Amino acid sequence: MTRSTRPGRLAAAVSSVFAASVIAAALAASAPPLHPPEPQRQTEGQVLENPVPATADSVATGRQWYVFMCRECHGNTGLGDGDMAHAGGDIPDFTDDVWLHGSRDGDLFRVIKEGVTADMQPYADRLDDEDIWHVVNYLRTLADRR
Repeated sequence: MTRSTRPGRLAAAVSSVFAASVIAAALAASAPPLHPPEPQRQTEGQVLENPVPATADSVATGRQWYVFMCRECHGNTGLGDGDMAHAGGDIPDFTDDVWLHGSRDGDLFRVIKEGVTADMQPYADRLDDEDIWHVVNYLRTLADRR
């Protein structure tokens, strides 16, 4: 290959990457959002029972996961005032009685596991079901502190 053909191949490669990016962007813009921005109430969560008793050990385990996975957005005490909360989005206050996506344990479980918005992504690949239930048990203690 001579030096004169390299720029032509480079230009073709750049054009291909650009075209693929444009097509991907167009497809993404036309696809429905994964999670709608408005509150969602899922009937499955309303009938889902918490199989993990809210013991001191469960709450302590839930607190450890909360600190590790949730605190950046939801804050140290669950007020929705974590460091990442300043980036935008509507971060809920776990200490009040407003639960936009349902107030039952099953609702909280499904929100954590499946996510509900672009800001609240699913944690199914980061926490197993039992640990999500521990987090739910810990969240209940935040609401009790009001």
